[in-house]
Amino acid sequence: MNPNRTGRAEARMESKRVVVDLQQLDLLEQKIVKATELIRSLRRERDAAQAKAKDLEKSLATAQAQILASEKGKDDLRELAEQIDLLREERQAIRGRVSQMIEMMAGLEEGGGEARRDH
Repeated sequence: MNPNRTGRAEARMESKRVVVDLQQLDLLEQKIVKATELIRSLRRERDAAQAKAKDLEKSLATAQAQILASEKGKDDLRELAEQIDLLREERQAIRGRVSQMIEMMAGLEEGGGEARRDH
């Protein structure tokens, strides 16, 4: 074999290896670019999801506060209804007592009228 031929063949193979290596580097670079774009996209989605979760947590807290206020309002209404029932019962008792006093006074007037006639 001719030493020049061998040198040329090695030079061609070396240039093919460089081309193959460059192609592999280009593919690797493209994959890295895609991966970084994907990471940026995923980070934006994560940030958006975290912001939405924070908003939802605030909404939940507000709703829970409203529920507690509503339950407290219901308890207050129940207590007021009980107080109204007690006041109605007391009013009925007072009416009964007033009616008895009126009857007693009417009886005294009738009895007093008879006593005057006797005198």
